[in-house]
Amino acid sequence: MPISPGSEWGAPSPIPDNAHTISSDRQLGLHLRDSSAKHIHGQSLHVVAGDITHVLGVQDRPISTDCVRVVIDAIAVSYTDAHGSVHSDVCVGSLSIARRFLRGAISVVTNSGYWRGHEVAPRAHLNDGKLDIFEVSGAMRWGQRRMMWQKTNLGTHLPHPLLKYSQGDFFHWEGSPQRLTIDGQFVAMTTKVSCRVQSDCVQVYA
Repeated sequence: MPISPGSEWGAPSPIPDNAHTISSDRQLGLHLRDSSAKHIHGQSLHVVAGDITHVLGVQDRPISTDCVRVVIDAIAVSYTDAHGSVHSDVCVGSLSIARRFLRGAISVVTNSGYWRGHEVAPRAHLNDGKLDIFEVSGAMRWGQRRMMWQKTNLGTHLPHPLLKYSQGDFFHWEGSPQRLTIDGQFVAMTTKVSCRVQSDCVQVYA
C-alpha cells in the first residue's frame, strides 16, 4: 500500500545475482508497459540511473555495493496522437505536455517530483499513491520562466500566480496538438492525454 507520512520507505539489500539492470526511467517504463504483471513481479530490477536514484541520493554509488530495495508507483498513460490513434504507455518519473518550454502552457505530471533535472513538485513521493501535477500558464513570459527555473533549485518557485500545483489520482488534458514527452523521450504529438496512478506498481533495487 502507498507510504504514509513519516513512515520509513525502503530497506538495505544486496543486489540479487539475477538482477536485470535498468539504465533509465524510460527503460523501466517501457519494461512495465510491455511485460505482464506476473513477469514483472518475478523479476529483480536493478535501477542504476534516472529519477529513482536521484531521489534516493544513490546516483553516484558504485554498482558493486549493496543497494536499497523500494516499492514505487508508476503512471499509466493513455494518449491520442495527432492522427487519432490511441496508445497506452507507462511513465516512471515525469511526463510533459507542451509545444515548447519558453512559450505557451506546460503541463507536467510527475511521480518523482523532478522534471528535466529540477524539483518542480516538492511534495511528490515515488510511493505516495498520488500524481503530482505542475502547470505553467501560457501567460508566463520568458524572463519569468527563467527565474522560475532557477528557483526550482531552492524549492522557492511556489506559490506563484502563473504556476499551479496539485495532487490527485487522475489527470486529463485535451487540446490542440502538443508534444508529449515521457521520461525525457519525445513520444508523439498529442491531442488528448489521460493519466492515473498505479500504486505499488513494482519493487526495484537502486
